[in-house]
Formats: sequence, C-alpha cells, structure tokens
Amino acid sequence: MRWHCLQHLPDEGPGHAADWLAAHGHALTFTKLFEPNLTFPALADFDGLLILGGAMSVHDEDVFPWLRAEKAFIREALRVGKITLAICLGAQLVAEALGGEVRPNHTPEIGFWTVRFSAKSLEHPLLRGWPEKAVVLHWHMDTFTVPPGAVRVGMSAATATQGFVWGDGVIGLQFHPEMTVEMVEQLMAFEHHEHAEEQEFVQTAGQIRSKLKSVWKGRKLLEALLANLVALQGQEEGM
Repeated sequence: MRWHCLQHLPDEGPGHAADWLAAHGHALTFTKLFEPNLTFPALADFDGLLILGGAMSVHDEDVFPWLRAEKAFIREALRVGKITLAICLGAQLVAEALGGEVRPNHTPEIGFWTVRFSAKSLEHPLLRGWPEKAVVLHWHMDTFTVPPGAVRVGMSAATATQGFVWGDGVIGLQFHPEMTVEMVEQLMAFEHHEHAEEQEFVQTAGQIRSKLKSVWKGRKLLEALLANLVALQGQEEGM
C-alpha cells in the first residue's frame, strides 16, 4: 500500500507509524510543508493519507499561506475517498474540511492523560482491538467539534472530543499515538517546556518524563489502527 504523509514541522515526523509501515512493506512518501517549492502528489499516486501535527493553528493562513493549498488537497483526497489517518493538527484540518468547527480548547492539554473511548466508536472496524481507555500523549491548545455524520472516538477530562471516525476509512485523533520517546523530548525542547509550571491539565517536563513508558500504549493503538486501515484498503481493492 502506498501512503503519503503531510508533515508540518521537522521534528514532528510519523514516528511509530513510519516504523510499522516500513516493517509491513508499505511505501511512504512526504510533502514537507516547512520546505520551499511545495508540491502535492497526484491523487492517483497514493492509497492512504497520513496527516501529522504541528504548532500552528488551522486558522493561521496569513502566517502560513501553504495552509490554503494543504486544505484544498485534503478536501480533494476526502472527496475521492482516500483512506486517511489524521493526528492533532491533522485531525483539526480534516474536521474543518468535513464541516466541523476548530476553536481554542477551554484549557491546554499537555502530557499523558487518559482517553476513554466511546462504546459506539469501538464498534467501528477501524478501532477493532482497542481497549475502553488508554493513557496517551496530548499536546494541544485547540479542539474541534465532531463533523456532521462522524462518530466521536472518545474524550478526556480536559477535552470533550478526542477524535472522530467519518465513513469507513477516515479517522482523526486529537492525541499523539505516533510519538516516540525521542520525539517527546524534541517536542518539549521545541516548546521550551523544560521549566513550564504545572497546571490542571499541563504536566511539567519531569512529570512527562516519568510517564514516557506510556508512549508504548499509544503505539499499540496506532499499530492496531494501521492494520485495520490496511485491511480496509485490501477489501476495497478486492471488490
């Protein structure tokens, strides 16, 4: 299966997703939106779309003009039915494209917090094998409403919408199951989080480091999700 990745920042790569795809023989190409001479692939050149996170907002088009081109590309990929996995900023971009609203959350959510997955979402084939809850990494200021026709994936104490499933093959996750331990350290450095003070839903750097083993819980969720997405693509090709 041919995957294409939209990457917004140099240090926020596909992480565990790239490892799983490589181990299972899938191709992975990139559009790196932080580089000049931006180009997107033809829709016929990929089967699945992976959209990653980033520090910018979906509303920052004046600061990051490439957001307009990226949004148009995402809308076209959704229109033709591309299988899509979108994470954090990526999920917000897809939610907006599908008619949801992206806005500031009532509080930042940074660190490892529990997400409870909805019973309805766990019935969806894409979430086959997921538990009822998991401690996963969060790093976001914004949130989004569930797009029309989508199913809420779950919620945390700080954020009412932790993701959505739309149709058979589109899923957006507010949290970060893709991040490795090294990526978490890079993110803390990028965000100057080393001396950040603890808040209700913001953990300190020390607290985050004490919970780094939880990245493996996110990895398990991601691996099950990718396997389910690939199985779905195989079913479609067999029709």
